[in-house]
Amino acid sequence: LKPGAERRRQSAQEARRSLPIFPYRDELVAAIARHQILVIEGETGSGKTTQIPQYLHEEVRGGLGGEIRGAPRGVVWVAEGGIWGFWGRGLVGYSIRFEDCTSERTVLKYMTDGMLLREFLTEPDLGSYR
Repeated sequence: LKPGAERRRQSAQEARRSLPIFPYRDELVAAIARHQILVIEGETGSGKTTQIPQYLHEEVRGGLGGEIRGAPRGVVWVAEGGIWGFWGRGLVGYSIRFEDCTSERTVLKYMTDGMLLREFLTEPDLGSYR
């Protein structure tokens, strides 16, 4: 890499390591591999939205069921879900009130708390995630 590119890469790695989610990386990867359904909750800015797809990309790479993440605000997750959906070639999707952008290939699904509650009410065992 060119010196400037190497500095940017190192800076990005340092930023990733500084996020509150980073110390839990290995534990999260193991939990994602072990469980078909996993609800992950964390403070805004903890790194859960940006880093969990990275962890999947780096470590797990397929063979997973689904993952649900509740979020209080739909609009933010639409933008982020769209970016990650494109990045992951459909492996990452989102579900909000009137829109479901997931497929049979989706392994990471972002949704609002309301959508998570609706899924539990209509399908208490979340059987469609198996």
